[in-house]
Amino acid sequence: MYATHRKIARATSRTEKRVLTERRKAYKRSNSPMRSSWWLVVRDDDGSFEVLTLDGGDTLPVFSGEGEAELFSWLRQARGWEIHEVSAEDLVSVLCGPYSRVGLVALDPSVEILDGWGARTLGSSREDFVEWVVSRSL
Repeated sequence: MYATHRKIARATSRTEKRVLTERRKAYKRSNSPMRSSWWLVVRDDDGSFEVLTLDGGDTLPVFSGEGEAELFSWLRQARGWEIHEVSAEDLVSVLCGPYSRVGLVALDPSVEILDGWGARTLGSSREDFVEWVVSRSL
């Protein structure tokens, strides 16, 4: 599994939690009641997809836009990996199925994870993220 040695941490400070809350509010203000597409970085190994994870498999990067995913992949020099569009339903299936061991979902992780030791990105627990995605479909 492709992983990074840089630590990606859960939002712990007030500022981090506020920024994460603002990101969620921004998505809620979008025109559609539910985001119809998400993007993952995947590798197709003879018909079975492997989804890129970080932090030793504990973190799944999820992207709200194709361009964000492509930039992340390019900056990570993820050769052999490609960008794959998934529906919200498929994303929930990934998070509740083969990647249910993931502890953190990093939504649109910034390139900051590439800069220096101790760089961090905001994320939410897999359970909270799944709940948030599902609640938007009601």
